[in-house]
Amino acid sequence: MNGKKLAASVCGLLLGVHLTVASARGENSLPIAILNLDRIFKSHQPLLDQLAPAREEAKALQEKLQLRQAEIETVANQIRKTEPNTPDFQRLQAQLLKLNGELRQLAESGQQAIQKKETTVYLAFYRTLDDEVAKYAKAKGLKLVLRQQEGSLDENQTLQEILKSLNRSIIYQDGLDITDDILKALDARAANK
Repeated sequence: MNGKKLAASVCGLLLGVHLTVASARGENSLPIAILNLDRIFKSHQPLLDQLAPAREEAKALQEKLQLRQAEIETVANQIRKTEPNTPDFQRLQAQLLKLNGELRQLAESGQQAIQKKETTVYLAFYRTLDDEVAKYAKAKGLKLVLRQQEGSLDENQTLQEILKSLNRSIIYQDGLDITDDILKALDARAANK
């Protein structure tokens, strides 16, 4: 039995045990909720505001890379017009190699810097989110909060989005989504800072 099947079996067994205990106690609902992190990432404005500088930096980097690419294309066109094995041809080839190396280095260092900034923002946000979810779960008596992915099956979606929807863990839920409550708590926390 592979790890996923074992985990699913254990979860099923635990859920069955809980249902038996809950029904013996006369409880009607499970202490389980779901949280749609995709929606939080798309709609929590303080997070989007913190990510905005990195997104602007990414846009500026892309423009810079396009300019460098245009320089490379200009040199490549000059090489095509130059007689092979001449000093000009060799000089242009060396210049092309240098420009390609600089472009690659600029792209890598720029992307690493942007990723580092985004990682810092996301880590801080995850810590805040974990704290808010824990507070909410304790206050509501929840024992388990599962991550729900956005998932609608629309013909206009990309294949990747459709596959993501087809592979979602939670296929149906009714009244277990706490995303709006957590968004309100995150907004209130951001407003108090």
